[in-house]
Amino acid sequence: MSTKTTFKRIALVTVAALGFSVLSTVVPAQAAVATTLGAAVGPNGATSLTVVGSSDTTAVGALIRLDVTADETSTNSGTGGLASGDTIVGTVSAVPTTVLAKTLAANGGSLAGTGTAQGAGYSDFVMLESEGQSNGTGSTAATATTVATDWTKMPSALNATTNLDSAVTAATAADGVVTSSNTGYWNKDGVKTISTGRYIKHYYVTVKPRTGADVIDRGAYTFSFQLRNAAGMVLSTKTVKIDFVSEAAKSDAVVTLNPVGTFIKSATLAPYDSATADAYASLTLRNRDGGLIRSFNGNDVAPSAKIQWSTTAAPGYVDTATLTVNDSGTYGADFGTDADGLGAGSLQKGDGIFGLTGTLPSSASSATTGAVVAFRCGLVTETQLS
Repeated sequence: MSTKTTFKRIALVTVAALGFSVLSTVVPAQAAVATTLGAAVGPNGATSLTVVGSSDTTAVGALIRLDVTADETSTNSGTGGLASGDTIVGTVSAVPTTVLAKTLAANGGSLAGTGTAQGAGYSDFVMLESEGQSNGTGSTAATATTVATDWTKMPSALNATTNLDSAVTAATAADGVVTSSNTGYWNKDGVKTISTGRYIKHYYVTVKPRTGADVIDRGAYTFSFQLRNAAGMVLSTKTVKIDFVSEAAKSDAVVTLNPVGTFIKSATLAPYDSATADAYASLTLRNRDGGLIRSFNGNDVAPSAKIQWSTTAAPGYVDTATLTVNDSGTYGADFGTDADGLGAGSLQKGDGIFGLTGTLPSSASSATTGAVVAFRCGLVTETQLS
């Protein structure tokens, strides 16, 4: 190539960059392609979960939300998410070793096949593709709404059909792979997209112990999900960490009290996260990794809470006034505000932040700060939090 030709081509590029005599190229239209994957075990994006309350492995389960984002929006509200040929493949990628000497070869690997024993590449768990959720709505940004995930919508057993994805066959719903044929949902847990721009689609899977697997009180498993395109290329990998315990005492739960304001005798305790004349308080429940804690059937595991106020008699305080503890996402009962709808405020069902409601004691020793000595709260045993 001559120097003169090189200069001419550079000059042409420079002119085009300045906006003169620009030659445009029309790119053919193409379908939206899945590009990224998210995985969460709760509405707040948590990736760690402790499942509490059953030693019966046939009843135990954990629901996981898988979020697929496409590279462009769709003008059809029935499309988007996984395209034809796209897959999400689930595996157990790490196993607990502290209590039992589990190995990836014997206890990790595939999540497919309800009738297959663990080992030889099949993990201690089965993945059941799940349904039973509802969509958020909204044709425009102003009317877009988002709805909470119902974390109880799981198949109750390996052979159950309730909440098993009916969009595919029962065998396919347990093959360890999510495809474009699976049921997907829009606008969940704070995500708001409009009908002409729904580029995030949510899929649900339930992980349950394989028949005969020893998983209760054994430690945390890591579940991996790979988003692959039609060519088999891995586009994204996400993991969640889940352990299953037989009782709350083995959950290593951390309960944190967050009181705000001045607590006045006889005042109403309301769960609002705004500066008001009355004080408010919330209770946060977390597992050992800062993740969530739910029961074996997906319900809340609620801590207890009482008020402790000062007295003149030894030891100087007394416990009473059991408070109502709530994480239902109901405004005025659960912690938080939600003036503009789910996702706009801090109110969120199942996020492990509980609202505390009740009436402060009328027999407190004074009407000023210090009348309430502390709250007492706990999941199993009560721990004083001053």
